[in-house]
Amino acid sequence: MPGPSDTGPLLGEPLLDEIVPAGGLTALRLESGRTLRVVDLQGKQVVDIVVLVASDPTEQLSCVYSTILNRCWRLTAGHILYTNRARPLFTITADTVGLHYAGGGFCTEEVNFLRYGARGTKNCGANLQTALHRLNVGDTIFSLDACFNINMNLTYQPDGSMALNEPLSRPGDYIDLRAELDCVVALSNCPQDRNPCNGFHPTPVRVMVLPAE
Repeated sequence: MPGPSDTGPLLGEPLLDEIVPAGGLTALRLESGRTLRVVDLQGKQVVDIVVLVASDPTEQLSCVYSTILNRCWRLTAGHILYTNRARPLFTITADTVGLHYAGGGFCTEEVNFLRYGARGTKNCGANLQTALHRLNVGDTIFSLDACFNINMNLTYQPDGSMALNEPLSRPGDYIDLRAELDCVVALSNCPQDRNPCNGFHPTPVRVMVLPAE
């Protein structure tokens, strides 16, 4: 298990400290004021998160509102992630990478078949649904807009196209997301190995919950 020095300063003893294997998943409940930290242990690894408000799971993270209300598509430290009812959900309090994708979406069985002709692939859509089942909210319909892609290097080009490249994250890089509402988080450590989003080689990540300041 990596030590605190491998993950940046801590606010206190972690309330949760978990290694999620390559292609794996986890789920957690996060109280307002506490911080979710996602650490890229080996670098170049994308983590997809879907976030629902605990009191009403139909209120969810909205990447569309988050980019519009921040007037920025490149969300990083100091920016706020909003719900589909325009309420603050997360504040990004630290970010050592600085490039994530806030356009929504995740890989699925159908998308993998369309792109690569592959059937039966591990994918984030299935991981996220399984994770929510662990918290007894698996029947909740979550939208593509409810997913934030940590470390995803999918950028908008001047000619109107989009470019997908390997993440900029290096071993030990992390992002801190402070909850502004009690919420439910489903997390998929992206298993995609058919494009550069994980450097063609998915690896483990570390997930921590830090106490309120």
